[in-house]
Amino acid sequence: MAFSVVFMGSDCEYTRIVLESLIAARIKITAVWLAGQNLPGLSEDTTIKPLLPPNADIAENDPNSLPLTSTFASESVLKLTWEHGIPLYGIKRIKAVETMRILKSLAPTLGVVACFPRLITEALLAVPRLGFLNVHPSLLPEYRGPAPLFWQLRAGEQRTGVTVHWMDAQFDTGAIAAQRLVPLSDGISEHDATRLMAHAGGRVLVDVLHHVIGGEMPYRKQPPGGSYQPWPHAEDFIISADWAARRIFNFMRATVVWGHPYILDLEGQRWLLSDALSWSNYTTLETPYEINGDIFTLRCSPGTLQARLYQPNT
Repeated sequence: MAFSVVFMGSDCEYTRIVLESLIAARIKITAVWLAGQNLPGLSEDTTIKPLLPPNADIAENDPNSLPLTSTFASESVLKLTWEHGIPLYGIKRIKAVETMRILKSLAPTLGVVACFPRLITEALLAVPRLGFLNVHPSLLPEYRGPAPLFWQLRAGEQRTGVTVHWMDAQFDTGAIAAQRLVPLSDGISEHDATRLMAHAGGRVLVDVLHHVIGGEMPYRKQPPGGSYQPWPHAEDFIISADWAARRIFNFMRATVVWGHPYILDLEGQRWLLSDALSWSNYTTLETPYEINGDIFTLRCSPGTLQARLYQPNT
């Protein structure tokens, strides 16, 4: 029986890069499923629908046809699947009967997940003969959850990497197939960190799949403990002068894309900062902070941080 996978993700760069790795490795992909909350043509009551390329020849009375406009970026999961002739589906309700029916009809050997934001049911996990693999951007069991890069950067984590793991009915708790360290440089943006993790994850995934195709099943139970973090909230952008300057700098530089001010409570006053400019371990301040125009310099533990004061739009 030919080896084939169903790939599940979102229309984001992390998903696209991992998918590109499978295509480059000539892994047979029977279909790509994308979480559908932002896909045109998927209404609230739509379960799962095929998605078609722009300018496709579509009968006006075909209720299953969903022409897409050209508003997507030139590099996208949608464009990638169209270029390689891979059937593409948008999915709205993971637990719907139609979802199960379509997955069974595809008869994949294995499911592969990269940035799919839904919990996949035990019944769906059991459809592929060999189960499901997920590509997660942390060294499990630490940093389970939907935004692992955010939390690793917030914690000033020095040991970062990716995990390919077998999926069970909980988020990110299944047995480990393989892991790889992926160091993050000082000042890296979230965009670049995501790309690094995705490229590394794609390479690890392909290596795991070659073992699986060869009859091996790399499998190691996760050690006890670990951590789970949810989506960040406003209070998770609080920083502290008790942190090292390097930690604050890296956290702010990487997560500025979230568009949330960084909150600093100092000597009974609350300051809002917008973006980090520089840090040093070799300078200090005699006072807890200095302000020069819109530049805020903070004495940290250790080092100093220069950041810009937040100016809300008026």
